[in-house]
Amino acid sequence: MVAKKRVRKPSAKDIKAKGTFEVGERSKPITAGVWGQLEPLDRVAREKTEKWGDTLPSLVSPELAGRFHGAYEALGEAVDADDAVRTHKLAGALMRAWDVLEQEAMQAGHKPLPVDAYAIDLDGKIVCIASSGVSELRAKHSDWVVYSFEDAARILNASFASTFCEETFKAFPEAKVTRVEAKEAVDWDLGGDEIPW
Repeated sequence: MVAKKRVRKPSAKDIKAKGTFEVGERSKPITAGVWGQLEPLDRVAREKTEKWGDTLPSLVSPELAGRFHGAYEALGEAVDADDAVRTHKLAGALMRAWDVLEQEAMQAGHKPLPVDAYAIDLDGKIVCIASSGVSELRAKHSDWVVYSFEDAARILNASFASTFCEETFKAFPEAKVTRVEAKEAVDWDLGGDEIPW
């Protein structure tokens, strides 16, 4: 499974100091004028994602979800074209669109996640972690994988990866897990010596 990578957005101070930024695997940097148009949209998207996880677009009509994703695609094209005016227009429309999605989802009877839960779409599968109300979430969303924080901690702690991650995070506090690959189990009692990373 591949987790979505969260990229730290530069602050206004960073923008002023640098003028341009490289994000992800882009071939050219995003200019400060375009980046500045994205900051208010990013704030709204973070607020909605904190309430709904990554599920909100999946709770609305296909037409609205398609228009929403299409607007984000158009925004990406405007950013790639370094078009600050079009970026501004699309970012404003998307800020309003997040509210429209939320209203339609609530009118359809959907409710935001509990404040102590977070859901993320991992390659088409919704995975949720919550500190309370886990059984209710599992009953309500039978197609999701729902873990309590304790479940997740025990699973991580039971694998060799926990030791590796613990040491990595000590050495590199900013490190993040971006991908997990399942390897065949090694029988260490039979002298297995494969390095699992």
